[in-house]
Amino acid sequence: MRIIACIDLDYFYAQCEEILNPSIKDKPIVVCIYSGRGEEGGAVATANYVARKYGVKSGMAISRAKKLLKNVEAFFIPAKLDLYEKISMEVMKIVQKYGDVFEQVSVDEAFLDITKISNENYEKALELMKEMKKEIFIREKLTCSVGIGPSKVIAKIASGLNKPNGLTLIKPEDIPKVIWPLPISELPGVGSKTENIMNKLGIKTIGDLANYDSLKLISIFGKKIASYFISASQGKDAEPVKPTEQNKQFSRMITLKENTLNFRELLPYLDTLAKELSNDLKYNKVVAKGIGITAILDDFSTVSKSTILNTPTNSYEDIKDTAEKLLMELLPKCNKLIRRISLRAYNLIYLYKSIPLLEYMN
Repeated sequence: MRIIACIDLDYFYAQCEEILNPSIKDKPIVVCIYSGRGEEGGAVATANYVARKYGVKSGMAISRAKKLLKNVEAFFIPAKLDLYEKISMEVMKIVQKYGDVFEQVSVDEAFLDITKISNENYEKALELMKEMKKEIFIREKLTCSVGIGPSKVIAKIASGLNKPNGLTLIKPEDIPKVIWPLPISELPGVGSKTENIMNKLGIKTIGDLANYDSLKLISIFGKKIASYFISASQGKDAEPVKPTEQNKQFSRMITLKENTLNFRELLPYLDTLAKELSNDLKYNKVVAKGIGITAILDDFSTVSKSTILNTPTNSYEDIKDTAEKLLMELLPKCNKLIRRISLRAYNLIYLYKSIPLLEYMN
């Protein structure tokens, strides 16, 4: 027996903006990732539920979202990714206290194995998640939707059933009446192409899939994928909650306002990336031995250059100086204009670990 919880922060970026400016809470809020090319270039990162009522969705072009909200007082806000990441880290510190095993899968979503901490009792698990939600709201002013179930898949589906600020418990015996009537598209891993194939097979709901001929599914999707579909739809998939691994690298990317190969025109962008990368490393108490730069050209091909430093660093000056040298070496290899630049730090050393820094350097 396992009891798994899925924690999903509600419309996270937009909710952070509501906290920063409570006066806009009841208005449409659209958090945008701007491309730097024109006032409407880029895509919607997320939107609050007020904006979603007008048809605004994540991934939609900003220009399209503005058309949908043209007659409404709406707020289009550039994404503050650094801020959201910091808020997420504080929330996840709270979340991981409430489980036996913690797995963060994105900035706004995590899984907990709460089998032992709840003494294999679903009612205790429910109370535990109520306490967690309350602590997150008191300390960070954020709501989240939580699903509890016998597997990661069921917990994930449950977390989306009563958004926002939901808390949904699905026991194994509840699966046929709660999960099986849902459209097959609600099962994680079923995209539009897979959904079309399944619809042609007469599989419209998760229940249809749970009761479908397994041998026929294997002949169509192969043993591995078919086995997942069968076990997931029945609530029997055994994928464990995996402890979150530390980042193996940190990276930052920026889009140029105009494509160029001019070294001096590229320097201000490199300066911005070096500052951001340095801040990320310092915030996470990390130093890096490796620094790499990648240029994305205007035909979307890439050219990269990297180096290993003699001394690990998280210093802005060191990162900037290294990046400039790498850029000088990289430019002659570019046969097209540069569209974007990314800077990354790798070969990381987490300073809170007990590894002596001098020993690592030697």
